[in-house]
Amino acid sequence: MQYEKYLLVGCGGTGTFLLEPLVRYLLTHYRKSDKRWELFVMDGDHVEEKNLDRQLFDEAAVTANKAAAATDKFEALNHVYAVPEYLGKDNIAENITDGSIVLIGVDNFPVRALIEAHCKTLNNVVVINGGNEVSTGSCQLWIRENGENITPVLSFLHPEVLKPGEDRSTMTCAQIAELDGGEQLITANMLSALWILSAVMQWHKAQGSDGIVKENIKWTELQFDLDKGESVGMDRRIIVGWNNVTN
Repeated sequence: MQYEKYLLVGCGGTGTFLLEPLVRYLLTHYRKSDKRWELFVMDGDHVEEKNLDRQLFDEAAVTANKAAAATDKFEALNHVYAVPEYLGKDNIAENITDGSIVLIGVDNFPVRALIEAHCKTLNNVVVINGGNEVSTGSCQLWIRENGENITPVLSFLHPEVLKPGEDRSTMTCAQIAELDGGEQLITANMLSALWILSAVMQWHKAQGSDGIVKENIKWTELQFDLDKGESVGMDRRIIVGWNNVTN
């Protein structure tokens, strides 16, 4: 039996809003499929009271691991599993394997850089990166098939993705607590989650019966601005030379 592995990296502001609709969608999508799916939710952080205003945790979850707290309600499904640790250089190879679908909901660039570098070594992988500031954000859809990039990598036109930084998986809790978490609106977290799910659905729709992307991808990047009331999808493949830059 063939399994498709989904990995949600980060279960905070974006991840908690994404998780339940993602599970509902995957249950429906695979209902009539010969394939089976597994969703792993990865986060080494713990719920704090300050998280409750913009993340889908209740007071009873305070001090609990975020991945464990968020996936508890799905235990009976036997599809959704918590990975209560940070993604880092020492565990990325075992968590992101060939054929994985990686959904990024973290709020730091070093993890994105690590994921991009690792996924360039894989033949087949889908990476959907969602991120937001206070009221703006973006989502990128990177598809890699048979060792070739079908859509641009995360850092294409976004060199900030490759910004160096600390590997949280190697840091102590005290060190992590000193890092800047960034200010975000709950509505921006919700919109980021919406577009990650939309990217998953777009990828599924573009696949042929053999799982290979055959139809046109409508957008490879989407940017939104809550203050302006705008969400704009863009196909970055129209920029000359993107594939030469991103191979």
